[in-house]
Amino acid sequence: MLSGMFRESDNLVAKRRKQIDTLKIFNANVFEVKDDSEYRVEFNSGSNKLSLLVVLGPKFPLENPILKIVPNVQHPWVSESGEITGAPGLLNFTVHSDLGRVVQAIVRELELRPPPVLGGTGSPPCSQRVEIGGPMSPNNYGYSGTPPGVAGFPPYRPPPLTLGQSQPSGNPNKHVSLAFPELNNLTVSELELLNSNNDCLDEFVDSLPVMKGIDRVMEEWITRNEEVAKETLSKEGHLEELRAAVGEKLQTACQLKARHDILSLEYQRLADRYSPQSIRFCAILSDYCNNSVSF
Repeated sequence: MLSGMFRESDNLVAKRRKQIDTLKIFNANVFEVKDDSEYRVEFNSGSNKLSLLVVLGPKFPLENPILKIVPNVQHPWVSESGEITGAPGLLNFTVHSDLGRVVQAIVRELELRPPPVLGGTGSPPCSQRVEIGGPMSPNNYGYSGTPPGVAGFPPYRPPPLTLGQSQPSGNPNKHVSLAFPELNNLTVSELELLNSNNDCLDEFVDSLPVMKGIDRVMEEWITRNEEVAKETLSKEGHLEELRAAVGEKLQTACQLKARHDILSLEYQRLADRYSPQSIRFCAILSDYCNNSVSF
């Protein structure tokens, strides 16, 4: 019984060490803060330099690691205290997961979609927040499946639109939006209409320059695909001719092979018949027959 407990303990230590090794394999700039229990991963997110603290409890990997971002940022995966709580890889973490891949996915997400850095540990002050279109969904042009670049992880949503933050002109109906500058010219009532009416929201999204650019690129690719399809169809006749020619040559090759097999058998028969051993045997036999007749 005691030996089994020791083996289980040794196995847990080996798994813990393997998890730490994956952290160093899949990530760059990994620094050991405390031996076997705390590590720091440094990376750049836009113009900001961030650090991801990885704290491993005594029961790790049977329990989830504690991940914290420094300085704190505004991101759906990050809590007000800076702890990573919403990353799918962390939520689904098991003893069979790879710590290195989980951390790599989080770092990759923050590198690809740099979030705003918070001045303190909480969210920045604001008088009111409105999330245009509600949660990300196929109806308001969010990703319903796997986003590009980070397999298996949901996309980063821009920070909620902050109302009450006026532009220098002092116009109370204008608000600053870094993610969608087109919203800066809309009034609060127009924003509320977008938030409550999906048709208006769809029309607004379709009018965005980025969407027009996407539509233009899609049209170009559709045109290109049609050209490739037409070119492929135009070569169909030539392809059939080549297929027929190959079929004829294959049939000829089969006939030649059959003829070759017959000739090979004939050659082998003649080679055996006129081999030196056969000729010698025939000579001896003929001489023996002649001697027998003379007697």
